[in-house]
Amino acid sequence: MHLPEPLAHESFPDSAYAQELRRGFPDLRFAPALERLFQGFHLKRARTRVRFFQLAIGLLAIASAVKLTVLGGVPWRDVALGWLGLVVPACLALAFASWSRLYERLYLPAARFLLPLIATVSAFGVADRRIAGHPEPFCFLTTFSIAIFFLGGQLFREALLVNTFMVAALGVALAQAGWPAADVVYYTTELVITSAVGAFVYQGVERQLRTSFLERGLLGEMVARDGLTGLKNRRAFDDDYARMWQQAIRDRRSLALLLIDVDHFKAYNDRYGHQAGDEALRRVARVVQQFARRPLDIAARYGGEEFLLALYDLGADPVREIAEALRAGVQGLGIQHDDSPSGVVTASIGVSIVSPRHGRSPEGAVQLADEALYAAKRGGRNEIRLVDCYGANYSTGAFRRSA
Repeated sequence: MHLPEPLAHESFPDSAYAQELRRGFPDLRFAPALERLFQGFHLKRARTRVRFFQLAIGLLAIASAVKLTVLGGVPWRDVALGWLGLVVPACLALAFASWSRLYERLYLPAARFLLPLIATVSAFGVADRRIAGHPEPFCFLTTFSIAIFFLGGQLFREALLVNTFMVAALGVALAQAGWPAADVVYYTTELVITSAVGAFVYQGVERQLRTSFLERGLLGEMVARDGLTGLKNRRAFDDDYARMWQQAIRDRRSLALLLIDVDHFKAYNDRYGHQAGDEALRRVARVVQQFARRPLDIAARYGGEEFLLALYDLGADPVREIAEALRAGVQGLGIQHDDSPSGVVTASIGVSIVSPRHGRSPEGAVQLADEALYAAKRGGRNEIRLVDCYGANYSTGAFRRSA
């Protein structure tokens, strides 16, 4: 998937997907929150393969145990200690996890522990069979090495670790059995080469999968973006703000809403043209975006020349400082505006700080910010007005549902 030019990730500095695309994820890891999303995406795609792999390995382990005892004459006690005592239960546990409703929560944690165990015990078992004059089980290790990468459901680093355990276990087992050093080196090198081929190919596959995941996510975000400024659009803000409101109710935290309006914008468009107006809005939007740095903060284009900034759990003093910094930042852009008293583009900001709780509406908090904004405009523009939900000069039926 290739992003068209309007969707290039440089246009979305606040997007976690775009940030990872810019970084290039050289370590095949995303930021923790995005990594969890990717792992869920990966596991959903791999579930059928994982089920097949775990059932196949489990049945093969059971068949091998039967062959060793019934046809191979290996004492039952020896088989119980390795295959039946460790490998078979581990395979069945992973098969259960792959079919469970909790697959996305259970499988990877279980696989991180059980697949290295299976690989290690299998390597020791194969080494024992080679000593007994049965060289064919070595093919199981080379097949298992490749299957771990493409069928095991693990990501590159984890699959590589499983192969490392298996190679080390084989070398130790052969050395302990007194095999000549040349033979130990030969068989371990053969397994290393097989693992390296699988690792080389799978690393590219995972990188491509991660890139596809990021681009899909960025395309999905585009539905929620304003085409001109790159900020969230009104619909996306309404959805995110509703979730933010419920989060604040659960956490008993405050919300601050900053409604920003570009002063004398119609006059700016009339004098300089709509293209210049669009560029001015883009520059103002970049200033607004700089103040939505935390995960729960929201910056959006609310309509026309209006922007809205929602900040989670901040007191009146920090919010006032942010609002003043934002107002000064817009003025500091120095965008010429001869029809403005200040000679440059400025913004008026209305601020409401509320304590969400049941019985109050998120729309009312926006209305408070709107009233504060118009107070700033009546005061001469290029100003800030702040009100909390108990402000005596501001009354709104939307904020109190019972009103």
